[in-house]
Amino acid sequence: MPLAEILLLALAASASAQSVEGLGVSGGNGSRGGIGDGAHPVRHAQAFITDALIPRAPNTTRQLAQGPAPVLVHGNASAGCGNRLVVVDSSPQQSMVGFGHAWTDSTVDVFNSLEPAVLDQVMQDLFGQDGNNMGFMRHTIGSSDLSGRQYSYDDNGPGFNLGEPDPTLSNFGLGPDGTAMAQMVARMGQYKGDVFLFGSPWSLPGWFKNNDLFIAPVIETDGGQYPLLNNSFNIKYIPQAVEYFTKYIDAFLSHGVTINGMTLQNEPLNYQGGYPCMYLDAADEAAILDQGLGSALKERGILFMAYDHNTDQPVYPYRVLQGAPGMVPAVAWHCYQTPAPNYTVLNDISRLYPGTLQFMTECSNYLPGAGSVNFEVAQNFIPPVQHGASGASIITVNSSTTYTKTNDYYMVGQFSRFVRRGAVNYQVLQGNEGNGLTSTQFYIMAVQNPDHSWAVIFMNNLDSDQEVVLSFSAHSGQFWEGTVPKATVTTWLLPSEQILRQTNGTQAASMVPPYPLNNGSMRYPTASGAVTGTGFSACNVSVT
Repeated sequence: MPLAEILLLALAASASAQSVEGLGVSGGNGSRGGIGDGAHPVRHAQAFITDALIPRAPNTTRQLAQGPAPVLVHGNASAGCGNRLVVVDSSPQQSMVGFGHAWTDSTVDVFNSLEPAVLDQVMQDLFGQDGNNMGFMRHTIGSSDLSGRQYSYDDNGPGFNLGEPDPTLSNFGLGPDGTAMAQMVARMGQYKGDVFLFGSPWSLPGWFKNNDLFIAPVIETDGGQYPLLNNSFNIKYIPQAVEYFTKYIDAFLSHGVTINGMTLQNEPLNYQGGYPCMYLDAADEAAILDQGLGSALKERGILFMAYDHNTDQPVYPYRVLQGAPGMVPAVAWHCYQTPAPNYTVLNDISRLYPGTLQFMTECSNYLPGAGSVNFEVAQNFIPPVQHGASGASIITVNSSTTYTKTNDYYMVGQFSRFVRRGAVNYQVLQGNEGNGLTSTQFYIMAVQNPDHSWAVIFMNNLDSDQEVVLSFSAHSGQFWEGTVPKATVTTWLLPSEQILRQTNGTQAASMVPPYPLNNGSMRYPTASGAVTGTGFSACNVSVT
């Protein structure tokens, strides 16, 4: 039984002028930080590999397995004989929040069906420092298309489509499903105390809408299927919308959960029938902010995130930014534009509205079959990071006593385990290959963590291993060299300059025996761990 059929959200990013310092946490006494922060510095080079091949049997592929670490090289790098020169810029681009997935009602239901010891292990695997250590989480405000029962926090009637207007919101309440959601999110805080949590509604209560329905029926016509007309927000209820969201924030707080961010509507341009959704015009989103919600969120230290939909309609967040000046500190995006999302629109937002945080809040991977090669997680993470943000995770529960971590879990771990909150993303000037419209790609993201170490994540969707020579343009003459196997996502953890100086390379740089190079010569590490000598040619690294 899958926790969720859709992989949702994760990483947030900001331009160098933007700050993630003031962003809150959902609370709890669980551990904070992880490898790459001041309390857990990277002390030696490491490599972690996850195969894109979906295994047919457990433990038959590499899943966050340690591989041969890259080697520190002093000299002049040159790419030749199949080597790939990767160059990271010296200018910081964006600050990171983290990676994670979404809390949905189906996830909560499945987790609550587990035996206590199994649930404890699942939570450790997801949020513990020895697990995926996910730190950026979304949850649904009311029900969604991943709910067994449909509800809002103020149906005000015998059913979700049978309510009457409640202008004073006297019947507001989380209900059993909303309460179970709040309690599960509070439990998350016992395992990780520095999660950034934001909420998104799939629809406001039916009586808030022009058709008075939480879920509009689908009308069959000769031209296709359409929802009942006017499946849209009724602007006369703007004051009630402000109160609805503030009551939601306070209700979660009563369960020990601090909401750190929110969107007004998941996919506001999606108004089809058959499941919870609602059309919300950009002007109406701005009006709700201007008429009270924006100031209420600011008072509570909550980050508002505009839009929450695909990259093919970038005019929407512009209209919200223009219509509610000073009230829109962030923009949220989804990945579903076809044939491929256009993440350059994130760059445009940054140029026109510097200081605006941007997030990738939803993407999907529909449980690929065993034996297939699947890069969906990395393909939906790395390109948005290069322009803005992204992330995801899945676990499949088989029974009340066992569960299986899917390949997506390990793919998400390649990001969430190694990129700390406050890390800074740097532009990769050379080494990327392909794009969302090509069948093969070699993608790279490089972030510097708070301890000044580096996490460099490679996605190799080419048909051969790649011998990589990595350089940082700010430190010419120093290179890291290693292999990124084909059909993998591979992460290199590289120690900071300070650690390298303290250890003189003896522990920080990899120590490996001589092995053949592409040109038939041998590599010899010195006592310091840094490679020297004449064994290198243009086929690898020319050492001077």
